[in-house]
Amino acid sequence: MKPRDRVIAAIDRKGIDRVPIDFGGACCSIVDSPFQELRPYKRLCDYLGIKDYEEPISGPFMYEVDNIDERILQRFGVDIRYVYPNGSPLYFDPQGGAVVGVFGVRMKPVGFYGTPDRHPMRNFTTIEEVENYPLYPDPEDPVYDQAGFRERVLKLREETDYAIALELATGGIGYTIDIMISLFGMERFLYNIKKRPDLHHAFLNKHIRVTDPILEKVLTAAGDLIDIFTIFSDFGTMQGPFMSEEDYARHIKPYESSLIGRIKRRAPHARVMMHSCGSIVSAISHRAEVGLDVQNPMNPLAKNMEPAHLKEQFGEMISFHGGIDIQRLLPFGTPKDIADKVREMVKIFGSAGGWIAAPSHNIQPDTPPENIVALYDALLEYGGEF
Repeated sequence: MKPRDRVIAAIDRKGIDRVPIDFGGACCSIVDSPFQELRPYKRLCDYLGIKDYEEPISGPFMYEVDNIDERILQRFGVDIRYVYPNGSPLYFDPQGGAVVGVFGVRMKPVGFYGTPDRHPMRNFTTIEEVENYPLYPDPEDPVYDQAGFRERVLKLREETDYAIALELATGGIGYTIDIMISLFGMERFLYNIKKRPDLHHAFLNKHIRVTDPILEKVLTAAGDLIDIFTIFSDFGTMQGPFMSEEDYARHIKPYESSLIGRIKRRAPHARVMMHSCGSIVSAISHRAEVGLDVQNPMNPLAKNMEPAHLKEQFGEMISFHGGIDIQRLLPFGTPKDIADKVREMVKIFGSAGGWIAAPSHNIQPDTPPENIVALYDALLEYGGEF
């Protein structure tokens, strides 16, 4: 099978020749922070004998590498390539030591991750304050014009057989919970759900009004060329969600449903993948109900997120992405441990599909490069042994 066909068949659970493989994007890449001496991506390149790689371009939240060298992707047999639309300018505030991005969110490096250094809506008490916040993205800002984007994606589609995935980070389009936590802070976000749902819904409705025109520009430019759209809605810890299933269904699900629906109405051929890490098992059937195709990540150490359990309970309604543990297995296991886990996972999901093999999150800096290579070698060797 060609990579694009393999990925789509796996998502649709229509039968595959081997498990499709992913490495890249915001949630299954490798971290590499310019603020730290330890540079794991550079270490991987050195291990593979690649000396002339581009300087890594990292996101401001998780410092994932967005421009993994094509030679690595080919060496690892990766079936997906990520593309990024125009927009979402960032600038560095030298006085505050923070990266400032969409919605005016300011991210300061804390280890290998960025964290907001302030929450500008924390003290908002009126709908008027929410409505009049001055740092919403402006859909008419020329930065969101998509000149040249279609040409870049079309070239990739015509010259390769890879599945093409687009992360809807531009203008904050694809973020639901994450952007609210950054703006309000965790405590105020949860307080609003319980005590001020009017503020909560006022913000999310405003979010739709300012980001939907940006989404329209992206989809008009290249929506017909994209196989997978990735969106984000984090609300899990390792032990479970940080809100009840009832609150999720009432206050979050309608907006996730709206976003998925708006994507699929304009790009009906495409599949949608949502990043939502941790233990979020209570939300999976809700998300499948509103049209989500792929749940990312499958975090095998989180409570009730064991792959066999997910396959048994949800395998007929949704597919999964991730599953290779980055917390213990990849940093501390042996190549044999990794190969054994790959073979186990392949047996769980079988030849019908339902699984895109990838790390359960971005590969961490304490992971030996030989273990990363061992993972992808094992996927190539055993990914078709159903």
